[in-house]
Amino acid sequence: MNIGYVIKILRTQRKMTQEQIALEADLATSNVSRIEKGLRQPSQKVLKKLAYALNTKPSILYAASERPLAEIQDFLEKEGKEETDGSISHQLLHHETQTVIKLFSELTPNNKSLLLEQLKSLHQWQRKLEQ
Repeated sequence: MNIGYVIKILRTQRKMTQEQIALEADLATSNVSRIEKGLRQPSQKVLKKLAYALNTKPSILYAASERPLAEIQDFLEKEGKEETDGSISHQLLHHETQTVIKLFSELTPNNKSLLLEQLKSLHQWQRKLEQ
C-alpha cells in the first residue's frame, strides 16, 4: 500500500504545500511529511481529513494506493477528471459565489462545520420572516 505516495501526488497535482494540507486537515505538518514518506500510516480519521483537504474521497486514496506505483498518477488524473466533469463550471458562477467558495475552501474543517450550521440557522430565520 502506497497511501503516502498517493497523498503526495494529489497534493502536488493540486499545487499545494504540506503546510496547506496540514492546515486544511487540522494536522501537524510533520505528520503529513511522515505519511508522505511512508514513515507513518494514517488512521481512518486522519485519512478522511486528508481526503477532505485534497478534495477527494478516502475510497479514491485507497483505490490508488493498491495500484502499482507506475499507474498511480494516471489513475488519479483520470479520477480527478471524472469528479470534476459533473461540477458547475466556475466561469458560470457569479463573482460573489466564487468568492464565497474560495473563502470557504480556505477554512479548516471545524470552521467549515461552524459556518454551515450558522448558514442553516440564518436560512431558517429568513424563511420565518418571509412567511
